[in-house]
Amino acid sequence: MSSKIELVAFDLGNVLCSVDEMSVADQLSAICDKSSEEVRQIVFDQQHKLQFESGEITFAEHAVQAISNLGIDMPLDEFTDMYDSVLIPSTSMFPLVSRIAETYRIALVSNTSEPHWQSAKNFLPFSSLLDPVIVSYEVDSMKPEPLFYQALLDQSGVAATNILFIDDLPQNIEAAREADMIGHQFTTQENLEEVLTELSVI
Repeated sequence: MSSKIELVAFDLGNVLCSVDEMSVADQLSAICDKSSEEVRQIVFDQQHKLQFESGEITFAEHAVQAISNLGIDMPLDEFTDMYDSVLIPSTSMFPLVSRIAETYRIALVSNTSEPHWQSAKNFLPFSSLLDPVIVSYEVDSMKPEPLFYQALLDQSGVAATNILFIDDLPQNIEAAREADMIGHQFTTQENLEEVLTELSVI
């Protein structure tokens, strides 16, 4: 298949890294009087994340409130380090992305927080090549909202039909396709490599 692809856009969580919130919840539970599930609700609840990942509040504001709700005495930077530790780099993906970057532009498209992106920049060996970086807290919009995809189009300058959008969530892929991008739902690296081969990307 002849490929018109000019830009390959990757999600962060569950594509370039896995996410393990419960291990951090267990660590925090051990130093406060709340169960791991209660800690998870306070620190990682989806409604809380929605606020700071969409730019409604800063992560620091969330962290200060979470520390208070947990009833612990912990410096903000220490809490942030623990929060960042939920990201586990998917190192097996890195050579594949680096190979793609030799021929195509690559981008990051993620619903994420400022500390998670700052942390990811340190472990993604190709972070300096990501252009553009569309992160929800900066564009004040989250996948699958149309404004998020428009930000990718505006900042990349690439036509939608020439963008391959890779994400693990079906609703985000559906929105990408509605925006005329080529969407691929990530399930396994092996499946992604098959699709990339079919599209003549690799």
